[in-house]
Amino acid sequence: MTGVRLYWARNDGMTGHVFLSPPERSALEREMLLQGMTLPELEPGVHVTATEVDEALENAATDPISLGDRKLWDDWLAFLRGASINGGLLVR
Repeated sequence: MTGVRLYWARNDGMTGHVFLSPPERSALEREMLLQGMTLPELEPGVHVTATEVDEALENAATDPISLGDRKLWDDWLAFLRGASINGGLLVR
């Protein structure tokens, strides 16, 4: 698994982006799967729409099930909420 760069579809170049290392990406994808959060495959070139982000967030629990890094989970949910109001996600 490789790392990915994610951007809000509408961002100002200062906020609205994140780089996930391979271990972070794996841990977040596992947690989302456990919580029933479905997003398209986070592969370069993919545009995850705001609607798809909203649908994933509907199943998100504040507390992680298996992820030991609470801050990573909190930051991920905040990033997804931002993507929801900024046109979704672009994967690079």
